[in-house]
Amino acid sequence: MIQLGTPSFAKSRMLIGLIAFCLSCFGSQVILAQTPDSAFDKDPWPASKDGPVKVFILAGQSNMQGHASLRTLEYLIYNSETAQEYQHWKDKDGLWTQRNDVWVWTTDGPRFGSLKPGFGAREFKIGPELGFGWVVGEAFDEQILLIKTCWGGRSVRRDFLSPSSPQPDAEQLQADLERMRRRTPTATLEDVQQSYGKDYRLMLEHVSDVLANADELFPGAGRPREYQLSGFVWFQGWNDMVDREQREEKYQQYTTRLTTMIEDLRKDLSAPNLPVVIGELGANGNRGDFQAAQQAAAEALDNAVFVPTVEFWDSETAELAEREVWKTSDWSEYYNVGSDRGYHYLGSAKILTKIGQALGTEMVELIKQTPQPSE
Repeated sequence: MIQLGTPSFAKSRMLIGLIAFCLSCFGSQVILAQTPDSAFDKDPWPASKDGPVKVFILAGQSNMQGHASLRTLEYLIYNSETAQEYQHWKDKDGLWTQRNDVWVWTTDGPRFGSLKPGFGAREFKIGPELGFGWVVGEAFDEQILLIKTCWGGRSVRRDFLSPSSPQPDAEQLQADLERMRRRTPTATLEDVQQSYGKDYRLMLEHVSDVLANADELFPGAGRPREYQLSGFVWFQGWNDMVDREQREEKYQQYTTRLTTMIEDLRKDLSAPNLPVVIGELGANGNRGDFQAAQQAAAEALDNAVFVPTVEFWDSETAELAEREVWKTSDWSEYYNVGSDRGYHYLGSAKILTKIGQALGTEMVELIKQTPQPSE
């Protein structure tokens, strides 16, 4: 027998009440609240279907590739002190945000697709393209395409040497040949000659190929599009900076070679007034003769700007690296914020996103000041 007040009786009363409520609903109209579409389920940055695509070339060496591990970005996203500034790179499900209004193609892979974290030197790294792409994506209504042409360990003295720059003389070529034959005994003088300017030529080749096949690479275009070269970003310098001969002459030839390279690039791309942004090499937080040579190149060119980056150096992360914290039981303290050496900006997402944003901000301002063809 069931006694009043027992747990079983209480449960029975609840069940009877629920059944009675459900039966009553059959005799009246029940209005259920509609769940609104979540803002997270919408695409806040859909690909633009109309008008031309604005194309930006991002060139240089390893720091343009980007060596910041994605975990250092995740730390910024989930750390309460920095979340407000970086949380837009994750959605409610913890997936990386993707901007379909900004496309990326990079030599590393090659890989291509809509902008999201993972277009650095590897799919688990980021570079300046992340901050740059966000800034230009916000600034322009047109679809954006970023073409990254960058390789580690490259110099303007050799790899990016452009056609109008003085070429190496016979003595230099012979010395290079002897060094090359130590690694490759079958190397020829022609091999040495071809090594000069090879990445300048490859940069042009990649840009041409990507633009010729962009409608297939990025089907989100919807239809054949017009692609307009809108800017060139240069972020490079380590190999030239550590070159003893260039250091002794205070990098005067670097200024000349870089200026000539950009003039040649504008000519080869048939874009005589192409806006150019030169990012300062601020690795290790240093500024000296080389950075002055970079700035001098920007000042020697029309429609170009030099962007300081030393200010983005993170001394706290650098201090952890100097103490080699990653070798201790507190290794996570470093790996939350860094993932590489000083010459790669400590592999810090905080540093590289800020650099990318600064490059993008200056590019937007430069474009605003650039006379348009119709003007």
